[in-house]
Order: sequence, then structure tokens, then C-alpha cells
Amino acid sequence: MTGTTPSRRTVLGVLGAVPLAATGVFGGTAHASAPALEARIRAIVHRPAFARSRWGMAFHAPDTGEVLYAMSPDELFVAASAFKVFIAGTAFEALGPDHRFRTRAHRTGPVVRGVLRGDLVLVAGGDLLLSGRTRPDGTPAVPEPDPTYPGGTALPDPLREIRDLARQVAAGVRHVEGRVVVDTSLFREAREGIALGGAEITVSPMMVNDHVVHAVVTPGATAGAPAVVRAAPDTGYVRFTSQVTTVPAAGPVRPLKVTDDVTHPDGTHTATVTGDVALGGPPRHVAYFVPSPSLFAATVFAEALREHGVRVRGGVSAEAAPEWRGAPLAEHVSVPLAEEVKVMLKASSNVHTVTFPYLVGAIAGRDPVTSKATYQRYRRELFRAAGLDPDPVGAADGKYTARTFTKFLAHMKERPHFDRYHRALPIMGRDGTIGGNQPTSPAAGHVYAKTGTGVMSAPNGGASVHKALAGYIELPNGRWLTFAQFMAQETASGTGHGLAGQAQEAMAEIATAVYETFARSPR
Repeated sequence: MTGTTPSRRTVLGVLGAVPLAATGVFGGTAHASAPALEARIRAIVHRPAFARSRWGMAFHAPDTGEVLYAMSPDELFVAASAFKVFIAGTAFEALGPDHRFRTRAHRTGPVVRGVLRGDLVLVAGGDLLLSGRTRPDGTPAVPEPDPTYPGGTALPDPLREIRDLARQVAAGVRHVEGRVVVDTSLFREAREGIALGGAEITVSPMMVNDHVVHAVVTPGATAGAPAVVRAAPDTGYVRFTSQVTTVPAAGPVRPLKVTDDVTHPDGTHTATVTGDVALGGPPRHVAYFVPSPSLFAATVFAEALREHGVRVRGGVSAEAAPEWRGAPLAEHVSVPLAEEVKVMLKASSNVHTVTFPYLVGAIAGRDPVTSKATYQRYRRELFRAAGLDPDPVGAADGKYTARTFTKFLAHMKERPHFDRYHRALPIMGRDGTIGGNQPTSPAAGHVYAKTGTGVMSAPNGGASVHKALAGYIELPNGRWLTFAQFMAQETASGTGHGLAGQAQEAMAEIATAVYETFARSPR
């Protein structure tokens, strides 16, 4: 994740920048190229940009148990989004890679000559891809940056699955005398932070378009003219008013923000967009996270029904467990879980990250009330199976050691679903958050790893930068290595994200160095 949480800010505020002092260590039988690898790694981490950094890393061969290279492997570092490998691993173990989520539309009364004498109930099944993300081949689109992140843009057809459900209903129903209701009884909704500038979302088993409506801001025709703001998708759930000014292209701009969110008696919203856009520039997108995912889903479903000629008399609503009956009038079946997790891993979606624990606890644990706590039980069991402390020191503050990651990943390597698990990770030089790193190196396409980025405000007005990369290296001889790398450094304000990008490329270079060193090894 990027950003901060209050607990992490408190802990990280006391961390000073400690110069690199650890020495690389080789375990087992030293490889003939070990000195050269040591020199390459230390040349990278001693670059001027990292002069005041702390590094920790470990490269492990699961088949022999050897630690091939390590630097401060037992020192705690902020893992940031790299910890998502634990959530994904738990989901694979508890639900299975082939688990599919089902979203169904039921009725509460009979259908007589095309008239539903009752409510139409959309039952949330936990599908996180009701967003038009799924490609024809069943894989999800993972644009960089993700639509939920700053700089991300709206998906091209975010209501595709909702419209398809409406089309199925319209095949037998032309009029709904009651309401359109969304049933969220799979698990109890809750508020969670998503480490994006203090943003929180309502975690819900009903997720349409990642809980986002984008305010699309188009510059006016002249400097000083108001910008035009529209909603994507276009829905009556929220209307945006514009207080955005078009300014000269060379001048300073105020950041775009969504403010003054007003809730109306019927549950719809009006929000104001403020800031500046540059004259002649492209449209800008600002993510608005819907306060009530269930009412948002009910609204866009009712709108889709009307587009398909189905009249709804009673409005929209959300209930924990309405009384519904009979076979479903419509159903959407998700792609397998092994594909669903790719948005969390390859795109690093924090929205999906905070939702998966609830899904695991609710579905695998059959716990709709304390589902997040039940997920923790599954996660602890997985850590025990991997030979790890189920509650490792530092984990409550998001800190882990390189050894914890390599041991966990080595355990996942032996699981029957390893092939699909590792392919869900970003692939260096090919896709996801490391798709742009080392694209022409020999290791491109052979490093599967999750990034982590944390840029937190420091007491001196600067920033505390934390970078992580953890995953697998596939060698030409069929061997697999597990690894984890961490970097922490204090830097001047405004340079944190640039330093994080440099650290990510440096970690990709180190992974390449290890690949090249051990690619020449016999099995």
C-alpha cells in the first residue's frame, strides 16, 4: 500500500535513517560467482541515492534449504503492499484457486404475465470484478495505475455485468411492483482505511466498479472558464457540481478534490469538485468512493433495468437479509479466484486488499458477523503450516523480516496451487507493478514478485520512504528461488516517491543479478 495509517505513522516517526552496515552472507556451499554477486549487490545499494538507507534481503533455495545470499535477514522492515502475498495465500488455501463468486437476482413474490408482485433482490456473492475488468480470455485488466489510485482513469465499461444481469431479468419480467433491493447478508459491512491520503471505504460483499464513481474533469475553452465535470459511470447515485477553474497551461494548479458530499433523503449524493485544470490538457479523473456500495449497486441495477424496458415502481433499498424465494431470475458467475486476486497483486488494489479477509472469513468460515477475525484464524494456521510464528513480532505495525517472507513463499511453493499462485503476482518486465522494471534483462519474465511502497511524513518535514519486493525467481534449469528485499530511508519532502521508484528499479537489478549468477548453476 501507499500512504499511512495512524499506527504506522506513530511507529515510523521514531525511525531515523541508519547507514548501511550489514554484510552480505552466503549460506551452504558458496557458489563460484559469489564474490561477483556480492560486489554487484553492494554497488547497487551503495549508490549515492541510497547513502542514508537501510537494506535487508534474503534469497533462498527451497529445494535445498540453502540461503544463497542474505543481508540483515532478521531485521524488521515495513512491508507495505508486499504483505498482500499473505492475504492471497490465505485465500488460495481457504477458498481454493477455482472458487467462483456468484451474484444472483431473486424475487420475493410471483411473476404473473411479466409483472413481479414483490421485490427484485440482487444477492451479493462477494465478486470483486463487477466492473467490466474481465477480458474475453477470463483474465482481468490491470491498468497502471489502477483506477482507484491517483492518476488512474475510469474503466471503459464498468457496468457490463450489471447490465447483463438486467438483461437476464428482462427476459421474463417487464414490471417490478416492489423495490430493487441489494442483499448484503454475506458479511457485515465495515469501514476500513485504504492508505490513500486517509481515504476510507465501506467494505461490502457487493462491489460494483471497485466502489468508485469517477469525476471526469474536462478543461474549459479558455483560461478562466469553468471546467466541465461529469460522472463515470453516469448514474443518479451521485451528481457532481464543478468549482474547477481552467488555468493557463504554464501556471500553477490547485489539486483536484471532491468536497462537500451531501446525502439526500433518498440516499443519493451531490458532491463538489474543486481545483484547477490546465488549458488544453486532457480530461482528469478523480475517484469518488461511494459511501454506500449496496445502495450504489441497487441504483445502477435499477437504471440498467429501465434501459432494458423493465419498470420499477418501488425505488431502491439495501437490507441484510430480505426474504427471497425460488430459482434466480439472473446470475453472474465470476472468473476463478486465481484470476480475481490478480487485481490485488498485479495492480496492488487496496480496495480489494481490505475486502479479501472478509470474504475468506465469511465464505470459508461461514461467519457473516466476525468474518475478518475468522480470516485471521485461517492466516495464523497457514503461518503455522509454514513453520512461522502465527503472530510474528512487528506484524501489528506492518513490519516483517526477509526471512519470514522467504519461508512463507517456500511453503507456498510446495502447495498444489503454486503454479496459479505465482502467476498471479506481477511479472518483472512483463506486467503489473514491476512490468516496467528490467524489461530487456535476461531475468525479465522470470521474476514473480509483489511490490510494496510506503511514503510517510517524517517529523522533520521530510518523508520516510519504505520499499519492498518479495516473490520468486524461476531459473532456466527449473529451480525456484524465494526472496524478499527491503529498503528504508529518510528523505527531503517531495522526493519520497521518486526515491521509491529508484529503489524498486534497484531491487529489480538485484533480482537480475541473482538470476544471472545462479542461472549458470547445475540443478
